[in-house]
Amino acid sequence: MKRVLVIAAMFVLGVGLLATGEECPRENFIEKMNTTMKSFHEVAPLDFSTIHSSGALLKKDGSKISVCLSNGAGFTIQQLANNFVIPLKNKKEFIAQIVFSMGRGKQIIAGEYSPQAGYGKPFWVFADVKVAVGEKGAVVSLGIREGTARIVKMTEDRICGTFDLRSKAGSALKSEIKGTFNVPYAVSKW
Repeated sequence: MKRVLVIAAMFVLGVGLLATGEECPRENFIEKMNTTMKSFHEVAPLDFSTIHSSGALLKKDGSKISVCLSNGAGFTIQQLANNFVIPLKNKKEFIAQIVFSMGRGKQIIAGEYSPQAGYGKPFWVFADVKVAVGEKGAVVSLGIREGTARIVKMTEDRICGTFDLRSKAGSALKSEIKGTFNVPYAVSKW
């Protein structure tokens, strides 16, 4: 019921569920993901060839959405998007998370998002990866500073798009993640 009310409010306000006219990618796919962070290399190499669990979680106020892709099977979107309890048990599993944000009080819409927009600003994006390191797992920030992520289309229950994000230390590549998504989403309780 709450989800229907949030979506209805987005339609009434004329924001949020817009499309760019582009076609949605057909699959969830990670072309590449790498970082120099130590905890990532403790479990590398990881297999990106098959995504078994995926989804997105929209913040209750509609201002932020976390898109999650995992090679682990059977995870719910609530498990995938949780940064406090990481469901990974196998060292070769990961959860890649691309977070799109419009800032306080503004609704997520289709369009191009950039890490250069800055925290709390409209059309900002960041990325991290969750890995099974240590007793509770770890969330590894990719420290993304360049590139773009695009929400191609967002309907009342699906979101699709692309991402090509990276970070450099001088001229050396520090982190990168590139791929596509086409996933269902749920609305958070918070």
